[in-house]
Amino acid sequence: MNIGIIGIGNMGYAFSVALSRGRHDKIIVYDRGSEVKRIRKKNVIRASSVEDLARSSEIIFIAVRPADVDDLLERLKNHIMGKTIVSVVALYPYDKLREKLQGARICKIMTSVASETGKAPVLAYCEKENFKSLKGLLSRFGEPFLVDERTLDMLVPIVGSGPALLAYFLDSLSEYMVLAGVERDLADKIANLTAYSTSYYLLRRNITYYDLSKKVTTPSGITIKILHEFNKRTIKGNIVDAIHTRMSETIKK
Repeated sequence: MNIGIIGIGNMGYAFSVALSRGRHDKIIVYDRGSEVKRIRKKNVIRASSVEDLARSSEIIFIAVRPADVDDLLERLKNHIMGKTIVSVVALYPYDKLREKLQGARICKIMTSVASETGKAPVLAYCEKENFKSLKGLLSRFGEPFLVDERTLDMLVPIVGSGPALLAYFLDSLSEYMVLAGVERDLADKIANLTAYSTSYYLLRRNITYYDLSKKVTTPSGITIKILHEFNKRTIKGNIVDAIHTRMSETIKK
């Protein structure tokens, strides 16, 4: 199959890496800048224009900035009859995509740059039949979930921004280790491996965060004392409040 990707920023690049693992597929990419040059895959080729990509592709992923979407859809609208359009543009309404791209099958998704690994969550909002036909392709990014549009939009800061939020927290752990005299490279590696092994453990054992905390903490131990300090400083509440407040304000606009 011919798969198009419009926009080769960080997200589009991640898509190109994940999708190019399907060695029998041809990945056609387009970007106004020079980002396409960093892709070194035999089955990835560059389109000369948006229109050329649309004519040559059966499925088209849109990974451009929100400010560029309307102009892009105007260029696409006469070349997408019967094709599938997958938009990863944050908070761009599904109904607006359908209105501007009549005759195409539309799917709105949210994932992150971590989709490059094939292990990321992928939220999708579209008709069930469309989701079924796309599920195998979306699985190259990670694990797909069909959700309603409001859920997808409200989870943008978790699914889309999540890697940055986790990196912020992990950087805090790494900074503590540096203060304790550990070299920065080693500190970063330990923080990353701790996060990776913990997530793997949670998914494999299918246990809750609370259950894992109980397994790690002991009465009067260092872990329970640190968690107590977190609670005194209302770290969890501040995180939840910050994300919820920002998203609620954004969705209202």
